[in-house]
Formats: sequence, C-alpha cells, structure tokens
Amino acid sequence: MKKIAVCILVSLLVATSVVSYSESLSKELSAGIVRLHIIAESNSKEDQAVKLKVRDALLKEMEMFENTEDVKLSLARLEAVADNVLKKEGFAYSAKAEYGQFDFPTKHYDGFSLPKGRYNAVRIRLGKAEGENWWCVLFPPLCMVDAATEEELLKETFGENYSMVVQEDKLPVKIKFKIAEMF
Repeated sequence: MKKIAVCILVSLLVATSVVSYSESLSKELSAGIVRLHIIAESNSKEDQAVKLKVRDALLKEMEMFENTEDVKLSLARLEAVADNVLKKEGFAYSAKAEYGQFDFPTKHYDGFSLPKGRYNAVRIRLGKAEGENWWCVLFPPLCMVDAATEEELLKETFGENYSMVVQEDKLPVKIKFKIAEMF
C-alpha cells in the first residue's frame, strides 16, 4: 500500500512539473509573437471567400507596419480596410478589429509549429464571426516572407527555443507528453 501511495505521489509531481514546463515554454514562445486572426461571418462559400479577400487587403495594408505599436494604433484603419472590402463585395455586415491575448490551438505552419496557448493577436471579426477562421504570424512578419527570411526571423525571435518550434525533417518521431496535452 505504501509503494502505491509513493508511486501516485511521484506521478503527480512529474505531471505537475511537465505541465508547469509546458506552460512556461508556451508563455516564453508567445512573448515575441503577434498573430493575425480573421474570423468569417459563417462557413458559407461566400463568407469564406470574402474572408480571404479581407485577409489579402489587410496584409497589403500591414506591409508597412514595423512593430506591434503600429498595429495597436491602426485598429480603426484596419477595420475600415475590412469594411471597404465587405462593402465592395456586397456584404451588409461589418468588421470589428481588436487587439489582445487570445487562445489558439497548436498550429502547424510550413516548417514550424506553434504550441497551443495564449498569444497576442489582432483579431478581425467579420459580422457574427461564427465561421471558420484564418490566422498567421504577423510579428515576426511570417505572413509575408519567403522561406529563407522565415528561418532567420524564427531564429532571431525564438533564440534558444528555435528548435522547439521548427519541424526537423531529420526527426521522424515527434515526442509528446500525453499528460501535458491532457492538461
């Protein structure tokens, strides 16, 4: 009975350590990232198509942004850009732009992954915002770069944690902690 109690206690300590490490790593990784998140009105073909047109217009508008403050100060402008696309395409609803911390699931991009967690983001809600969404990494500007520049930006942003987000082709096995995923 004593051995079982010790095993349970050790298991709980290990689980707590793993969860704590995962949360710490997630916070550290998210500190240098700002995501762009666009949520469509609905899942209709039309709403999904206009979401992508809004995305294209916003990315073009944001090309000149150099930092997070530029984004925060331009929310009204981003809303207006999205509204212009919606109006031009004949949609009656409008866009709402906000900046804050939002929950995101694990996301696999071409060549790297970002773990589930809370990230700073510009969120653009189209109409009721009940449809499928689209997102990318705005800072560092991975929405708008080529693969060579992307690697440099990732190394600069994540430093020693670079290997935690990059998917190495050399590693056929991805190591996961089931206990951490459960929490």
